[in-house]
Amino acid sequence: MAEQIPFSIVENILMKLGSSAGEAIGLAFGLRKEIAKLQETLSTIRDVLLHAEERQGKSHAVENWVRRLKDVIYDADDLLDDFTAYELRRQGAIASQVSYFFSSSNRVWSRFEMGHRIKDIRGRLDDIAKDMSVFNFISTITTTRRVENRGRETHSFVLTSEIMGRDEDKKEIVKLLLQSNNEDNLSVVAIVGIGGLGKTTLAQLVYNDERVVKHFDLRLWVCVSDDFDVKVLVQNIVNSGRYENVDHLDLEQLKNKLHETLNSKRYLLVLDDVWNDDVEKWDQLRILLKVGARGSKVVVTTRSSKVASIMGIDPPYVLEGLNHDQSWALFKNLAFGESQQRAHQNLLEIGEEITKMCHGVPLVIKTLGRILHSKTEESQWLSIKNNKNLMSLHDGNNMLSVLKLSYDNLPTHLKQCFTYCTLFPKDFEVKKEMLIQLWMAQGYIQPLDEPDQLEDAGAQYFEELLSRSLFQEVQKDDNDNVVTCIMHDLIHDMAQSVIKSEVITLTEETEDISERIHHVSFLNWSFVMKGLKKSIRTFFNPFGSSYSYFDSTLISNCKCLRVLSLDGLLFPGSVPKYLVKLDHLRYLDLSHNYFELLPSGLTNLKNLQTLRLLGCRWLKELPRNMRKLINLRHLEIDESIKLRHMPNGLGELTKLRSLPLFIMGDNKGEGIGGLSELKCLNNLRGELWIKNLEGVKGGELESKEANLKGKHYLQSLKLEWNLWDCGSRGEDSELVMDGLQPNLSLKKLNIEGYPSVRFPSWFSFMITSLQCLHLTTLPGLEYMLEENSSSTELFFPSLKALKLSGLYSFKGWCRREIAGGGEQSPSFPSLSVLEIYECRQLMTFQLHSSPCLSKLSIQDCRCLESLQLPSLPCLEELNLGRVPEKILWQIISVSPLLKSLHLQDICDLVSLPQGLQHVSTLETLLIRDCFDFSTLPDWISTLTSLSNLTIRGCFMFKLGDPSKIAHIRTTDVHSNLVCP
Repeated sequence: MAEQIPFSIVENILMKLGSSAGEAIGLAFGLRKEIAKLQETLSTIRDVLLHAEERQGKSHAVENWVRRLKDVIYDADDLLDDFTAYELRRQGAIASQVSYFFSSSNRVWSRFEMGHRIKDIRGRLDDIAKDMSVFNFISTITTTRRVENRGRETHSFVLTSEIMGRDEDKKEIVKLLLQSNNEDNLSVVAIVGIGGLGKTTLAQLVYNDERVVKHFDLRLWVCVSDDFDVKVLVQNIVNSGRYENVDHLDLEQLKNKLHETLNSKRYLLVLDDVWNDDVEKWDQLRILLKVGARGSKVVVTTRSSKVASIMGIDPPYVLEGLNHDQSWALFKNLAFGESQQRAHQNLLEIGEEITKMCHGVPLVIKTLGRILHSKTEESQWLSIKNNKNLMSLHDGNNMLSVLKLSYDNLPTHLKQCFTYCTLFPKDFEVKKEMLIQLWMAQGYIQPLDEPDQLEDAGAQYFEELLSRSLFQEVQKDDNDNVVTCIMHDLIHDMAQSVIKSEVITLTEETEDISERIHHVSFLNWSFVMKGLKKSIRTFFNPFGSSYSYFDSTLISNCKCLRVLSLDGLLFPGSVPKYLVKLDHLRYLDLSHNYFELLPSGLTNLKNLQTLRLLGCRWLKELPRNMRKLINLRHLEIDESIKLRHMPNGLGELTKLRSLPLFIMGDNKGEGIGGLSELKCLNNLRGELWIKNLEGVKGGELESKEANLKGKHYLQSLKLEWNLWDCGSRGEDSELVMDGLQPNLSLKKLNIEGYPSVRFPSWFSFMITSLQCLHLTTLPGLEYMLEENSSSTELFFPSLKALKLSGLYSFKGWCRREIAGGGEQSPSFPSLSVLEIYECRQLMTFQLHSSPCLSKLSIQDCRCLESLQLPSLPCLEELNLGRVPEKILWQIISVSPLLKSLHLQDICDLVSLPQGLQHVSTLETLLIRDCFDFSTLPDWISTLTSLSNLTIRGCFMFKLGDPSKIAHIRTTDVHSNLVCP
């Protein structure tokens, strides 16, 4: 396997050399000419790298050339980092520090030493550049090489009898093709999935299905693969439909032939193996194809959801792997053939374990089944079962070549980002934001128009890899953004085969760490005992919080580190002092360790971008000179720490994008920062939690200094007062709240411990743009909104989740009563989740319109007399506790599609409401601590969807005839028994 070329680092070096910082370094060390020559040579080499990447797979000499280049590129990157770190320190140092840098005891910074290092790198690069002529490399300015894929040319025929496990998929695609579409004469169906899943096979099955053959007047099959050239595609479509050679025709003549072929016919066109994501090229072809009869279809197979998206397909048909039974049947058929019944039991057991390693990918199952077909020795089977990377098998080249096409087709700026993910173990759930920070630390991300938008560029990289099926989404947030992903095991194997041993996970089997290893992760610190080389750029603890400790001095000599994760690994009490000398460090994770203070010298890490201190429960204070961390972008702390205040000068870190927690101090002593530290931090993203607001003594004037209104990118805001320390200062808190007006772009607002009886005026229009509102422990609040004009409608168009908890004085939405009496009813067209807890003075509650409400919880609202609700057609989950029985009746009467009902401590509930017998969708029913509940009605047996029934702690309950609940799959019913 060829070497991976460090495209991103080359671009990063060229960017540094051409920047004002590069010019300043040249002036500082008298090396302007050397730097200019270095830049020129590296630019020349950069232009041939795509050709070198393509050639090295066929030439060991080229592979050695790439290896030499990688070595010097990493050294050059380290040198420029040394330059940059020196220059940043020099600019911010006091006179004594400057003299230290130039003293004889620190000769690394002397002009002679720097000159020697850069001349050495220039000489090595010159030698590499000279060899370019030997290999006849071709210069190219594109970022993606055209991948030759002629060996994967496909056809429409399939032997149906040999295909297993795709009946349901075929059924779904055929259904899409046969459904009527009276609005358009062309629609597209896309089959998306990783390489080897059988997308082409599925398309073949559909193409040859009897119903499809009868439905369409004309069927055509074109394998696209290499290049989405419109003229070539039209030639191939015409060739497929007319069986004549039209290669000599120009595009105008081809258009006429195409229209002759398709005109007024209901046709099916399969475009197999499409990689094009250029919307303009697709539009050129689409326009030419829109001459068929209504109901014409195009089926596209692709590895990229982005390809499907530019064709206007949302969502595509995402092809999954075979299930275990289907995979095992296919493997047995290939590995044992007709003799599978006579196969040795031990081989059958090993074979089933090997099948699990294939993760349902037919290509891999077939390859391994064929490899093992002629092998009868147990040791031969075990060698495959114990193989950590299936791509490394001698007979696995076909698997690798198919899967590697996804890598070969990546733009150069994505290749290192992709292979770096082998740092994580298989099946590891990777957080998107963390991954982007790691890419940034390695210099893999090229900025967009503005250099401060690295994270935005990184997010685009992530989405691109996700769309190409190289990542699989696991979790999304409330705004439908992907927040975590995993890499398919086989994609992980392929990536590891590409990057070789440059990224390694240390295990008990690791004997040595070579100089060529740059990125290290580990599953257990006991393996990290020796042999860590200076060249290491990543030392990562993926799982963190191991609660076992190792001698961290083992990495003290790893001066090239960009990423260092010591999550949960430090001995309690202190942070290693050698950290302050790791000048290249950009990502430092000290989470879940036990220390009270950070070394003051940590602020000398001028390149540091991310500092993670999550779960550091002993931490009392951040370094006072935090302002010196001029490149810090992410300061990740959480509520578990014991910080008493934020440091003065934090507000000077204007590149900060993550600051999830800001703690107000009790006083304004030396080194203690107030809300004014937030004033200029307008790049903050994500969430911000401002804690201990009772410490604000300057009222609205001081709180306005936080400039929350100017934070356009903030998504979530939590404002918290400590009620124990607020005393009776409700009016003071109201003045503070007046100055804390957020930007209207805010999506989520959480207010906790606010002691006043009313909200400020900005709250009334802020709530109309929010998607999520949580109000917790507001003992004095009586109404959500104050008086408005009678024409004002209580309309909350965006609100999706509303939680009211501990609003002990809360009486209703608006203090004003409209003419004619009664409170104005609010409208929530988007509300999905409503939770009301401990609103003990709430007597009536109105929802004028809530068609999307799917979850409703009301607990400890004993004064609640009435709910004025419209129909709740989407309500599926209802949780009630310590409310009058009539509330249950009112809700059930307007909830026809309820699936889950939990009732707790409803004292006057004797039996279930009659209306429930008509809720045929009910699946789960839990009744707990309802002391008067005595019986289940006979009609409970008509709730045929009910599969889980729990009744506990109901003193008076008697089941009676058990046959009424015999149809329920899971029951936990305690009759006449007090349960804990």
